[in-house]
Order: sequence, then structure tokens, then C-alpha cells
Amino acid sequence: MAFGSGSSARIMPIPSKYILPLFFLALLLGAMILGPLLYFALAPIWPIPFHRAVDRALLISAVGTLFLFRSRIPLGKLWPLNGDAWKQALLGFVMAFVTAQALIGFDLALGGFTSAHLSTSQAANRVLLALVAALVIPPLEETIFRGFMQGELSAAFGWRGGWIVTAVIFTLAHFVKAPVELDHQPVHLWSGASALGAAFLPLIHGAFLSGKGLNLFLLGLILGGVVLRSGTLWVNAGLHGGLILALLLFTGFTRPVEIAFLGGDILSSPLTSVVLILLGLWLWLFYRHPSILPETGENAP
Repeated sequence: MAFGSGSSARIMPIPSKYILPLFFLALLLGAMILGPLLYFALAPIWPIPFHRAVDRALLISAVGTLFLFRSRIPLGKLWPLNGDAWKQALLGFVMAFVTAQALIGFDLALGGFTSAHLSTSQAANRVLLALVAALVIPPLEETIFRGFMQGELSAAFGWRGGWIVTAVIFTLAHFVKAPVELDHQPVHLWSGASALGAAFLPLIHGAFLSGKGLNLFLLGLILGGVVLRSGTLWVNAGLHGGLILALLLFTGFTRPVEIAFLGGDILSSPLTSVVLILLGLWLWLFYRHPSILPETGENAP
């Protein structure tokens, strides 16, 4: 090819079947490198345990990796900035409030909780952390799981397969946690590799095969179903954020009385499964009405 001919080399697009494997590979490599760097960078100003630095590195790496694949995500369609956005978010938050009240009411009545006896400063910190988590985590997780992964998986396996597999990945991701035991070991720049391997041990040991795993899977199905029906992520953000806020505040100010059948905490309780199933059924019927929100198109369930 002659120089100056006016033609330019084109970058070949990545085949769809490689998108998610490349996403996960970049995510893990990024977290592996970022974990120790984050730990050392924060040490002089805001020291955090190494296991928390690894957990934060996973989230930051997921967001950074998602940016690389931003062309695959229809952000304008998923997060439309129109007059209905706040109504949808508010609707999700109200549903989360009602659901959380049911969960807390059942567990208080049948499980039992005691006060955490926090000081004023501790209580203020818990409230602040809960608010930050409720505002920051839902938009990120919804964009990653429902906006990106569910879209890619649905293109490969159809909307049912994409919906279910995304809920499975959503469940498994919440069990990938760096163990506290890492805090008792010296941290080096290469510690991210072993820490990341240790973070996946709960999956190897089958920790997700539990009441908590079932309830996270149900929640993943609910959130995936809502975006299939509504076509946007605003309701998901309100629902997801409202649940995070309510549960973090409740678990932050109380300590559960251990009862084997009830699971000992809200996310593990079979009562939570019942409430989530009822919520999912109600939402599925609610979004059948055409005047509520438009369905996503001819392929909507």
C-alpha cells in the first residue's frame, strides 16, 4: 500500500464470543496489579486492611475494564435522561422500602436481633457508608451485570439464557471476597496474585450453595427481569440502592440471634426467599401493563 494514498488501516472488531472472556481476563489482571498498589497508596492517609484493598481493587478494575468495552453498552438507552428517569428510580426505591420492611419484620418477629451498641461516631460512620454504598454501587453493578453482561449473554444464548446466566454470575461475584487472614501476612507488589486466588476459594468450597446464594440468585433474576421488561436501568438502580441502604443500616445497628433454620442473617434466611419470590412475581405482573413502562421491543418476554 502506498503512503499518502488516503487509505487508512482499519482495526478489526473483536468477535462477540471473545468479549466476555477478555473482559474477565482484563478485570482479574487489573485487580491483581491494583490491590497492592491501592494498599500502599492509602496507607499514609487512610490505612485499610489488605483484604479490603483487594476487594476494592476488584470493583475499581471492573469499572475500568468496562470503560474499555463502553462501545458495547447502549448507555443512552439504558440510562435515558428524560422526565421519567426519577419516577422510575423512585418506583424502585419504594419497592425496595416495602420489601426491606417485610424482610426486617419477619426476621425481627421470628429470628430475633440485639442492638450493636454503637457509639455516636460509629453510628454516624455506618449511616454515611450505607448512603455512599447505596448511591455508588447500584449504578456500577447494574451497568456491569444487566447493562453489559446480560446484553452480551443474551446475544449468545437468547434472552432466557442471558437472563439466567447473568443471575448466576451476579450470585457468584458476591462470594468472591479476599479472606481476612491476608491481613496477617506481609504485603508485596506481587501479593495480588495470591490474594486474588484466595478470594475465589469460597467458590471452590461451594459457599454459594447456601441460603444466601439462593437469595442473591433470586435478586439477580428480579433485577434482570425488570430491565427486560422496562428497557432501562433506573428502576433497578432504585430497587438495588434501596435494598442496600435498608439492609446495611439494619445489619449495621443490630446483631442477629443465631437460629439454624432461619439462617442467622437476613440474606441467608428462607423467609427472605419467600419475600423475594413474591416481589418477583408482583413485578413480572406489574410490568405486563402497557401504561406503566414500554417493553423493550418485540423480543421482550
